[in-house]
Amino acid sequence: MTKKELDILLKKYNLTPNKIRGQNFLISDQVLTDIIGGADLSKDDLVLEVGPGLGALTVELIKTAGQVVAFEVDKNFARPLNKLKDVATNLEIIWQDILSLSDDFWQEVLFKYKKQDYKIVANIPYYLTNKFIQKFIMAANKPESMTLMVQKEVAERIVAKDAKQSLLSLSVAFYGQAKFLRLVTKDNFYPAPEVDSAIIHIFGIKAWPYEPSEKKTWQLVKRGFSSKRKKLINNLLSDPALDKNQVLKVFSDLKLDNNIRAEKLSTQNWLDLAVNL
Repeated sequence: MTKKELDILLKKYNLTPNKIRGQNFLISDQVLTDIIGGADLSKDDLVLEVGPGLGALTVELIKTAGQVVAFEVDKNFARPLNKLKDVATNLEIIWQDILSLSDDFWQEVLFKYKKQDYKIVANIPYYLTNKFIQKFIMAANKPESMTLMVQKEVAERIVAKDAKQSLLSLSVAFYGQAKFLRLVTKDNFYPAPEVDSAIIHIFGIKAWPYEPSEKKTWQLVKRGFSSKRKKLINNLLSDPALDKNQVLKVFSDLKLDNNIRAEKLSTQNWLDLAVNL
């Protein structure tokens, strides 16, 4: 969709981009092509799309995938999306906030289309990125892959092995792998956002395969990140169940610096701590 085509649609449906909801419309057909190519779709695939808006990405998805289920919360897009649905037999639109989607409801959708697996392809608002990725990568019904447009700095942190870790990057590293597909500069959107974007592909997503329990490991990780300015040991010792001497011994045994912060630990470091603590 070009800027000219976008202007025509916005005028036709009397719409303006909603800044609060982070609506920045993609105006590059090449970027759309790269998203579809990176998602590696086939007619056997069920795709979950988030925030279809005017349907630029949706049009490409229904051409390539077997079934597309799009979640949209802004009913101002009802006219263009319903018009698209009228001519696309493989498109379902659910008017619901994606973060309110329950595992049980999504299981019903999968059952409806006789599917156990699905893929996510979406150009999500920046403010949803962390919660969205963590929601689905840790969900009971995990996707095969997620091909997402996210803020460039977030993409770089997710894929870089030597970068500072965050709860988001650890979520991806624990459950799958991530690949940086391409940079998408701000001029590819209208209105242009303040920062550049990137397309990432998260794949090989699996259930928790590690020795320590998933719940206890994440409790430890979240406590470790509870205050980013503090040393990891101090954050961990906010748990009254942990003894300082025990924690110091475990750090010594694992050859971890007592002054280290949570962002410097690898996934293996966290798993070792979870086993020993």
